[in-house]
Amino acid sequence: MTPLLSRLPRRLLLAVFGALAWLAWALRIRRRVVLENLRLAFPEKGEAERRAIARATYLHLGEVAADFLRVPALSRDELAGIFEYQGWEAFEAARARGKGVIACTAHFGNFEVLAAAHTLRGVPITMISRKMGRSGANDLWRGVRARAGVEDLVARRGETLRAARAALARGRTLGYVIDQNQPARRAVFPTFFGVPAATAPTPALLALRTGAAVIFILSVPLGGGRHRVVIEGPLEVRRTGALDRDVLAFMQDLNDRLERHVRAHPDRWYWLHRRWKTRPPVEAAAPASIDPSEGAR
Repeated sequence: MTPLLSRLPRRLLLAVFGALAWLAWALRIRRRVVLENLRLAFPEKGEAERRAIARATYLHLGEVAADFLRVPALSRDELAGIFEYQGWEAFEAARARGKGVIACTAHFGNFEVLAAAHTLRGVPITMISRKMGRSGANDLWRGVRARAGVEDLVARRGETLRAARAALARGRTLGYVIDQNQPARRAVFPTFFGVPAATAPTPALLALRTGAAVIFILSVPLGGGRHRVVIEGPLEVRRTGALDRDVLAFMQDLNDRLERHVRAHPDRWYWLHRRWKTRPPVEAAAPASIDPSEGAR
């Protein structure tokens, strides 16, 4: 079924998924979560403005789904016409170090098409993900990723660092999504929109353990189905001898970079996710202690 969907005209897919997005909004699917997140992030905005951002967010996700399904049927030239690059030299500098690249991204813009586009530029992309239950939607999503050339590496809990190191050792560019909520015991707590947000320390730990270069990369919407790929880096983890502070400072920098883009295009971020669900320890609101040996196995 997926190959058939991939060959449908973009205009038709946009109409179908746009209608589904409006239906999701009308049925209040995760609407409460979206509005709560927007109130937390934008207390200075009025309720009407926040609701407008929320509705636009649903429509954006419909567009993301439509464009993602089309990826396997697009030629290299067609994909090249979708994206323009700002900072490609930053990626080349990171890759030239020869120890692998960790591409930190987020649920912003058309993040799925972004990964697929890079495989067609000769960049082998591996995305680390959690095992999900069997469902038609999950199978469809993973199937499109595979046909686009993106390696979807499923890691069990506690094995993310080991799986990521193995991917880097094979010369893969590791795509890592930094804006997913984490359990407190495995998280550091940089702020995102001024609120502590449980964040995986994996990119910083991998960079320290392996010497891999880190870049920050997002797909910024330009309209009309086109995007600007913004690449920043290579980014360095400070080595002051205080591992907890160094990792936290690095993840704070990444969150700050993401926040700047979300403030500029608030409807292009995934507000349906409970980003601030996990709260920091009451007594300190500080990063969970990081085992210096973590990921060394």
